[in-house]
Amino acid sequence: MRDPEVAERYAEALYSLAREEGILDRVGEELSRLRALWDSLPEFARFLQHPLIPVELKEGFFDRAFGGRFHPYTLNFLKLLARKKRLGYLPLIQRAFLKVAEKEGRLISATVRSAMPLSEEELSRLRGALEKALGKPVALETEEAPELLAGAEVRLLGRRFDLSLLGRLQALAAELKG
Repeated sequence: MRDPEVAERYAEALYSLAREEGILDRVGEELSRLRALWDSLPEFARFLQHPLIPVELKEGFFDRAFGGRFHPYTLNFLKLLARKKRLGYLPLIQRAFLKVAEKEGRLISATVRSAMPLSEEELSRLRGALEKALGKPVALETEEAPELLAGAEVRLLGRRFDLSLLGRLQALAAELKG
């Protein structure tokens, strides 16, 4: 079990540095890309967390895979996590980074649960519609939820918007019960 306070401290430190340097959006996007890799490639997560893989090998991997693509601060942050044996905290750090940005009013974090995986185009359209409606950047986290049958459920600003077939069926059942 990972300690969320550890993740929060790392996220706040990275956020503070990125804000001072004016690269918040870039670092946030890079953390989101790392989180997507973590979630979609179990091998990536296993590699990063494996205790027998030397730190130097992980650092070399970061240089080859992300060097030139990621800001040096993000790259150095990954290397620091490797040296401190904290790479397993990466998903929690990314989530905590978004929470700090949300507290500062810089963006709105939303979770989309869908019956089937959403394409990049669908996610982009949804993000665009939410950003237009809310007037702020939106960070989307996705979850696959086959129990919804079809459609999706969106959670943001402490509210839940159920646009799923399961939700509609439950509402219809409640209406029929009286």
